[in-house]
Amino acid sequence: MKTYLQKGYSKEWINQRIKSIEVRKELTDEWQEREMKEGLEYEILTDEITRAWADRI
Repeated sequence: MKTYLQKGYSKEWINQRIKSIEVRKELTDEWQEREMKEGLEYEILTDEITRAWADRI
């Protein structure tokens, strides 16, 4: 959080970013539990999540 503040991001942006990281972690943990293999499809899905988050800001 300190680094983001130093870079000039708002507290609202930082909180949303932290939430998105937590959600991504939960989702990727679930994928791993279901034995989804990391690779192109995995990367595409996480990229889509990141794009959706970034478009909301």
